[in-house]
Amino acid sequence: MIVVEENKRKFTIHNQKKKRIKKVQVDGCLIDDKRQRCDYLFEIGRVCHCVIYLELKGADIEKAFSQLISTMKYLESRHQKLIKVCHIVASRVPRAIPKVYELKSEMVKKYKVQLFVHTNKADVDIEREPYHDTST
Repeated sequence: MIVVEENKRKFTIHNQKKKRIKKVQVDGCLIDDKRQRCDYLFEIGRVCHCVIYLELKGADIEKAFSQLISTMKYLESRHQKLIKVCHIVASRVPRAIPKVYELKSEMVKKYKVQLFVHTNKADVDIEREPYHDTST
């Protein structure tokens, strides 16, 4: 199990089969310039087949969305043919729920990436869709 926490926001990855997961701190480490970037990414598999991009945020879902996009574009060649999944864990998800649906839809249409938005905590199981490598 991998857990990251920041300002009472928590993201947990369950990994019962002990697959290799490379945790990368993006903000301030992998990307240390002034561009927008997400907080973490996780590369899953001995031969990486999936990458999870994570932003732990206050309530500004739109800014979190743009941070995820900026990070994906920066790492486009590194993650070219992988399954990509984005998660935003926010302190609160705005009442403007249609905006959240709009961002999720844009993420799928423009980038072919699933976006999940959570309030305060998220748990993912890498043995389930969309993280699971169906070729094994």
